[in-house]
Amino acid sequence: MKKKNKQKGPVIYVGPGFRDTDLTTFKIFADGIPENYVGNPTYELLFVSPEELDEVRREIAQNGTARNVLYQRAVAEHEKKGGK
Repeated sequence: MKKKNKQKGPVIYVGPGFRDTDLTTFKIFADGIPENYVGNPTYELLFVSPEELDEVRREIAQNGTARNVLYQRAVAEHEKKGGK
């Protein structure tokens, strides 16, 4: 069963960019979080509404915050899978 995308409308990906995926930092997704990331505990909170962007960028920059930890986890998971 597919999880439902809770966030409608445009979202911005604020996580790390990866050359071998469609994820680049600050990429805008017009129709909400892409299906393959909905429900993913690492990536889902790295998609934010445009209104949240400034606040979330500060949160990612601050060590130990939830989104900072998720950002670092995304990098680690990608490297573990052999990604670039």
